[in-house]
Amino acid sequence: MSKGSALRISSPNFFRFQQGFTLIELLVVLVVMGIALGIVVVQLMPDDKTTLREEAARLALLLENAGLEARSSGRSMAWSADNTHYLFWKKNDYNDWARIEDDTAFRPRTLPQGMQIVEVTSDGQLLKPGEPLALSASAFALPFRIRMNYASVSTNVIGKSTGEVIVLPDNMPEGESARAAP
Repeated sequence: MSKGSALRISSPNFFRFQQGFTLIELLVVLVVMGIALGIVVVQLMPDDKTTLREEAARLALLLENAGLEARSSGRSMAWSADNTHYLFWKKNDYNDWARIEDDTAFRPRTLPQGMQIVEVTSDGQLLKPGEPLALSASAFALPFRIRMNYASVSTNVIGKSTGEVIVLPDNMPEGESARAAP
């Protein structure tokens, strides 16, 4: 190695490093972070259709479980609702309906803001708000339909005489039932 090349390697210009980031690099990082944040926000804030489907699936599962509970315990249960609340009932020792208050699964519930139960029918008959929908302990269940709205979206919770409860969007025929997961 010659003396001249050794001087060039140890010169201060050879070890010069960049101090900080350029404006372009900072902008690229900010754009990537903005896109990632946008994706996260979309995932965390579901749309109206998803919110309604999840709440309807929860109600369908609760109604199906209440029917199973009624048949296994031998005591009839019922469900009632007004526009934004619903609750479960159970026959007591005196054969009167008693509100279920302290049960974790069958506790009274309030629907998310803006969501409503707009219509409940049992065996084709329209029920008034607050009127109980009976879930028999011994007989086959009466078919029922609960229509729910949220913003501009509607769905139906349908109870069959077999005890099965399904969720159907308004535009899906009953033969093409797709059970929604809670």
